[in-house]
Amino acid sequence: MQKNKTVLSAFLLFGCALLLAGCASLSKSISQFEDGNYVASVKSTLVYLDEKYKKADYDDSDERNGIRERMRIIESHYEVAINSANPLEYDKKIAAYSALLEIRTMLAERRYYARYTDLPERYPDATLREKLAGQYYLKATSAVVYKDDRQAAISFAAAADIYQKYGDYKDARKQAEKYKYAADNKDAAAYYQQGQDLVARNAQRSRAMYRDASQAFYNASDVYRDHGAYKDAQPLSEKYHSMGTVVLQISSNEPESDITRSVLGLFDLGFTRFQYQGGAKADLGMYLNTSYIYYSPKFRQYVEAMSENVEVKNQDGSTAVRTYRFNRKVVEEANSMQIVLDLSVTRVPPLDLRYNEVAESRRTTVSYYGDVPNSGNGRYGYRTEGYLMDRDQLWRAAQAQLINRLNGDNRIRMIQDDIRNF
Repeated sequence: MQKNKTVLSAFLLFGCALLLAGCASLSKSISQFEDGNYVASVKSTLVYLDEKYKKADYDDSDERNGIRERMRIIESHYEVAINSANPLEYDKKIAAYSALLEIRTMLAERRYYARYTDLPERYPDATLREKLAGQYYLKATSAVVYKDDRQAAISFAAAADIYQKYGDYKDARKQAEKYKYAADNKDAAAYYQQGQDLVARNAQRSRAMYRDASQAFYNASDVYRDHGAYKDAQPLSEKYHSMGTVVLQISSNEPESDITRSVLGLFDLGFTRFQYQGGAKADLGMYLNTSYIYYSPKFRQYVEAMSENVEVKNQDGSTAVRTYRFNRKVVEEANSMQIVLDLSVTRVPPLDLRYNEVAESRRTTVSYYGDVPNSGNGRYGYRTEGYLMDRDQLWRAAQAQLINRLNGDNRIRMIQDDIRNF
């Protein structure tokens, strides 16, 4: 009997959970409707109804009129928006037709939609797409008048895409390609000229200006990519990227170490090149010297005399106080890793930095012996606090501390700025 009650309670709880979830979904749709988020409101309403219609005996009499009225108001809102817009308000009409199309698509996927609205019948998919494509086409035509080739290309393409399932919309696809080429060609020419101007003005042979020129030529090549190569933009981009590279001469006592790689990573700015002894002329010298010392575990031990008065009950029911005398033994262990990094940079004036990082670990063991009272709560039991790292763990911890410190050091940012300004 108890088992049956438990099962029944579980079913009741599950049913209540579903009811609350459904109510929450409908409440959300009403809130979205009141906020003017009509597409979202319809979506939430349909989520609610989808769940309800999973039940063969669902009765929508309580919600039907409210849902119908909200659907009517939503549809009317977009109709008014379309009819009240002046002929040049393309975006306003596009937004309204797009919303109607999205709502219409969601409704048409549900067999039960006719109980709440006849919007899918009055706004066939093909009709909505044709009207929406027409507004994009008009917007594109207007952009052509104002010589906005990029906007014309985008709008013509949108017209073609929205109507694609029913075939070509006028000559939208052809026009989109035509004006995309015109826009890409115009932008490529502007970027190419920008690159030429930067090179011409770079009498001081600034690495930074060469990099800006490289980016401009790259932009020219990239924006024109769909149509092939734009003049010699790509080779020029590569040429000036190379001329914009800043070379750092590196000297390190541990060139292959994790620390050296991590430090150099802070100065790998995408246009830097590191070279070690010899090689081409360098722009900046950087000297790294790393040393480290591992301090093996050291032990410290001490004993404390302790006592505690405990009230005990005698056999005759009386109480007495017993004094326990015992010892507390503490063993402390500690080890550490020290890393010292000397970093020198041949800037003006020269910069010499020293970083000293120590990572430590400690373990404390406590035990008791002698006449130890039984506390009942383990207060006088054996316990260990802390954790003693091994050599590798301490190395990684000290290195992480060092890199974190370097990342937050304004002097490192100053060196990075020096490199950027070459």
